[in-house]
Amino acid sequence: MSRRRFLVEPAALDGPEARLDASEAAHARKVLRLNVGDEVWLVDGHGRRAKARLTSLGKGGASCRIEAVERLTPLRPRLVICPGLAKGPAMDFLAARLTELAVDEVRPFLAARGEVRLRDEDQRLERWRRLAGQALKQCGAPLLPEFFAPLDLEALLALAPARAARLILYEGEDGRAMAQVLAEAEGPAEVWALIGPEGGFTAAEVDRAAAVGFTPCGLGGVILRAETACLAVAAVARFGAQNFDAAKMHS
Repeated sequence: MSRRRFLVEPAALDGPEARLDASEAAHARKVLRLNVGDEVWLVDGHGRRAKARLTSLGKGGASCRIEAVERLTPLRPRLVICPGLAKGPAMDFLAARLTELAVDEVRPFLAARGEVRLRDEDQRLERWRRLAGQALKQCGAPLLPEFFAPLDLEALLALAPARAARLILYEGEDGRAMAQVLAEAEGPAEVWALIGPEGGFTAAEVDRAAAVGFTPCGLGGVILRAETACLAVAAVARFGAQNFDAAKMHS
């Protein structure tokens, strides 16, 4: 099933038939070698997927007859990853990989030690969304992450809701591991995690985040590249959350 997913607009799943655009149809014909009558899965990136069957397939597009639509259960906690803005290839990499890890929002920020500034902002956001869409078809996550234009750190800190578990990953914090902080939060409904740029956070940035409710924490004593740290944080928050209570029961 993973090789036969196609991304469509949400409205496409509201009727008895759905249309694939020319690029998706070309992928079906040239890469997957599908034919009329083959079963496919359509995903809308907003929590729904449909089992469908190809009824036409050509150079200009394809049509599918929808057989069943289901709403996927949103994963918990709601996960917001806030990376220090990195160079283009690193952000492209994160756009795809964070989609696979079922992140809900990606909110880059401009850090004191970051040397990157985003040019052609609209084009970059569109590129991240396109890469995320490709990753979604592979992994089958229920939602496409929402990507935001970079903000300065102060503006980003003000957006994080007080009800969320708010974390700032800091290499100078070796006393509290991220997994421990999340366990103490007892299954938060939402997690915001700040991960610094390649040069890390300044002490002033960490102090400012802590002053508004973010908890400094580490990753068990290791120092990772910025993009690797983003993936580690997302994986622990997403797939480790259901194990926190069990871990406490057996401790």
